[in-house]
Amino acid sequence: MDAAESPAEFSNVLNALLDSVAPFLNEVIDHLAATARWRGQNRGAEVESPPWLPRNAASSIASGLTMATEADVKILRAHYDPAPDLDALQKHSHRASGPPPAPSGPQYGTSGRRR
Repeated sequence: MDAAESPAEFSNVLNALLDSVAPFLNEVIDHLAATARWRGQNRGAEVESPPWLPRNAASSIASGLTMATEADVKILRAHYDPAPDLDALQKHSHRASGPPPAPSGPQYGTSGRRR
């Protein structure tokens, strides 16, 4: 990843990494969730009890994958589609809110030159 020279290259490397590990991590998530539900021990169990710990671990892994994807999108947007400068937009809207400037020079209509 250190060799990436642009956010797009970094994104490509990150997505390749996520694509390669996601199938394995999804299997881990499924097994941890199944462990948490084994023999229904999670029903009525305290949140920090042993049946809930594998469930929390599965949730953390899934959250990590989601956060990495969100970070990738935010990095790309910040670089390639930055948010507009709100101060500049407000200044522009204040200038644009008044009446349009009067035209200068001779005025021509359908009947020719005005006198």
